[in-house]
Amino acid sequence: MIINIFISIVFIFLDQLSKFMATKYLINRDSVVIIPHLLGLKYTENTGMAFSMLSGKTTLLIVITAIALLTMAYFIFIKTFGNRFENFCFLMIFCGGVGNLIDRVCRGYVVDYFEFLFIDFAIFNVADVYVCLGVGLYAIYTIYTEFYLKEKKK
Repeated sequence: MIINIFISIVFIFLDQLSKFMATKYLINRDSVVIIPHLLGLKYTENTGMAFSMLSGKTTLLIVITAIALLTMAYFIFIKTFGNRFENFCFLMIFCGGVGNLIDRVCRGYVVDYFEFLFIDFAIFNVADVYVCLGVGLYAIYTIYTEFYLKEKKK
């Protein structure tokens, strides 16, 4: 449990630091190219969730997110669910949710700044990366273990 708390503090700090830096250096600037034709930085304020769904429904998003995060916190910090890898995946999702919840509560919107330049895609942030990586790794792990266990039983 202590390691999960430590990892959470570090991940959430990194997310909030990156948003602070984006707010300090990217507001009122054009997109900054980091990797030509691939990745740029562009400050945006998102009042919704993924792909700006539920834009302007900040209170609803805060309530739903808080309920989901409290549930996840119970399984991550109190009643450990799954093995260490699964727990780490859930911890990443949790940290991403907390990072964006902090923005919604403190600012009324989520600060986004990563921009893919090769495709017309949503602009996102470190917290979003945590959520996507956590979900993606968990999905791959689940599919792998399902196939592995089925093959092993044969």
